[in-house]
Amino acid sequence: MQLTEITRPGRPKSEQKAEAILRAASTLFLEKGFQGTSMDAVAQRAGVSKQTVYSHYANKEELFKACICAKVSGYGFDETSYAAEQGLRDALLHITHRFVDLLFDPEVIAMHRVVMAEAKSQPRIAALFFENGPRQTKTAVSAFLRDQVAKGSLRIPEERMFYASVQLLSTSVGMHQLELWLGLRESVEEDELNRHLERVVDDFLVLYLIE
Repeated sequence: MQLTEITRPGRPKSEQKAEAILRAASTLFLEKGFQGTSMDAVAQRAGVSKQTVYSHYANKEELFKACICAKVSGYGFDETSYAAEQGLRDALLHITHRFVDLLFDPEVIAMHRVVMAEAKSQPRIAALFFENGPRQTKTAVSAFLRDQVAKGSLRIPEERMFYASVQLLSTSVGMHQLELWLGLRESVEEDELNRHLERVVDDFLVLYLIE
């Protein structure tokens, strides 16, 4: 899961090194999997000492978690407040587009394959991936939906809030995700995706919108 390099003048060297470590680790996890990646290899790829890696991340699990969190955050799912200023339908379209962009990211598809391949032998890693990837996106969207309920725009019982977020996001990826995972297609045309997401959002609003 390659991280886009951020270039800001005057950044502390420790921040630059942390980003280099994440970039190196994300590449190695994709290339060699969790089991095949070592902290030594990450340090060498990042051009820092092993001690520097450990000063930022206590162990390989923490580093793996940081890579997942960085990817999810990069697509806006550490929070959804950016969507709150839009109209509700536009906000939901924006959220679903971001989610599809995340799930259809070739590096995310590759990481899914890596985790699936190692899930049986590394259940802890599968759990870390699930909690900081799939669950985090749904939790962020649940928070947005909860806010819309509080504003009187949506009617969703609290006990169904997380389910509603799963419903919205899962229908957003539809069959496209499986087709991409299986290599049956390389991409989804923008027009096709837009039409699909508009139907998804409109169906969601039929269920939950307060007229």
